[in-house]
Amino acid sequence: MYHNVDEQTGFNTVSADNFERQIRFVKQHWQLTDMDTYVRECRTNPRMATVTFDDAYSCLADSVLPIIRQLEIPITVFVPVSYIGKHNEWDENHFDYKRLNILSWNEIESLSQNSNVTIGSHGMSHTSFGKMSNNQSEDELRKSKEMLEKHLQKSVDYFAFPFGQNKDFGCATPELLQEIGFKAAFTTLWKRNNMHQNPYRLCRVEIKPTDSIEDFQCYLNRKIDFRFIKQEIKNLIR
Repeated sequence: MYHNVDEQTGFNTVSADNFERQIRFVKQHWQLTDMDTYVRECRTNPRMATVTFDDAYSCLADSVLPIIRQLEIPITVFVPVSYIGKHNEWDENHFDYKRLNILSWNEIESLSQNSNVTIGSHGMSHTSFGKMSNNQSEDELRKSKEMLEKHLQKSVDYFAFPFGQNKDFGCATPELLQEIGFKAAFTTLWKRNNMHQNPYRLCRVEIKPTDSIEDFQCYLNRKIDFRFIKQEIKNLIR
């Protein structure tokens, strides 16, 4: 799970050099695949991986697309629909906040025409579903899917929860997500495989700006998964 990629490391931003090294490593050691294949087969293939981006920042056109084209890597981009053409207002209270621009509708439409890019929903308002009523949750999910499909003229089958921890699921149950027409949903719960996960509560490996290539390799290879243990403790507390 990535957010932003740019020349330099920064707020929610992995450097382009690190991103390329990380993706080359994954490609060498795992079966990197598109979202449709991942969701269909991840519960039977522990060596399968897919690459996701939350928030649809402008870096996707400038920094990411050239790299994934060169390496022939598929990615999925989760779009917060009400913020298209705007910026990451929900981060403004972070102490190291940096304004990051989000792709425009024209840019998202152009991005979606690439065969190695899948567009998914990140809701409308980038708000925790834990703060919403059942009606609000349904409205966020349904509207975001419908608007993306109308603009892109293709099915939008995947969703990623804003913030994505247990407290952020709220009324957006697997049953509601399935009823609206999503095939799977992603959290920010930290785990290296989804073999035993509900398809509407899939986990991811968050890549932080400060992660070196050595850190990255450690997260994916070491037998004792300390980030997973930390996540499990967090789940018990919350």
